[in-house]
Amino acid sequence: MISLGKRAGARQLAGLAMAAAITIAAPVAAKAEQFVNVLTGGTSGVYYPLGVALSKIYADNIPDARTSVQSTKASVENLNLLQAGRGEIGFALGDSVGLAWAGDTEAGFKGKLDKLRAIAAIYPNYVQIVASQESGIKTLADLKGKR
Repeated sequence: MISLGKRAGARQLAGLAMAAAITIAAPVAAKAEQFVNVLTGGTSGVYYPLGVALSKIYADNIPDARTSVQSTKASVENLNLLQAGRGEIGFALGDSVGLAWAGDTEAGFKGKLDKLRAIAAIYPNYVQIVASQESGIKTLADLKGKR
């Protein structure tokens, strides 16, 4: 059974996906059999099922749209593929988008990715940093110099 909070989140996701579908519906509907490749992440992660759901919404609501879902290494690869024109929609973490826009080579971008456009935020993302007790790490400052 889905809790009320999960139902509200699912409704919110469906609403965002529909808004994204409507956003690209006009250009897709103007062309016969437009291909929409949704770039996700690994099949065991969160991006892949979201991509499958989004792809289905597009296929069901945009006439002549041919959709596919592509499993990738996630954010950085998705952004590079979008820049190269090898996908139409991709999922990415906000920090990766910022680094891509800046062209941060250390993050995996060869230069400034200037063909990207944000559509929607899908869900809040939190990061937990965990270290073993034996490491002696108790604060973020303790991470300096560790590998």
